[in-house]
Amino acid sequence: MAQIKYYDKRVGVTYVYDSKSYYDEASGKYKAKRTLIGKLDPDTGALIPTGRRGRPSCDKQAGDAEGTDYKALYEKTMKELEQKNEWAKLLEGELASAKKELKEAKRALKEISRICRKDEQDS
Repeated sequence: MAQIKYYDKRVGVTYVYDSKSYYDEASGKYKAKRTLIGKLDPDTGALIPTGRRGRPSCDKQAGDAEGTDYKALYEKTMKELEQKNEWAKLLEGELASAKKELKEAKRALKEISRICRKDEQDS
């Protein structure tokens, strides 16, 4: 296996691939299978892993989860949910009163329109 460096002019990044050659019997030619390893840091020239190679291992993730206080997190989330429910009820009440005012305004507008038409007919 060989490492291939490819500079992408559009992005300005140098990618590093792991290249493995094989013979394709169907076409009768040698071909290469490339797998992205990472990209090169332009300042230091160090390889920055991408994909699974760049992710933290399961052991590191498990170590982070051990220090989490799930009970406190649950209680905090439930408090936030209760606050949001209270806001939703408040907004629903305001919406109902606004709908009622709109209905009354429409009724008044119809009455004004009826009076105007009656005045035009009388003239």
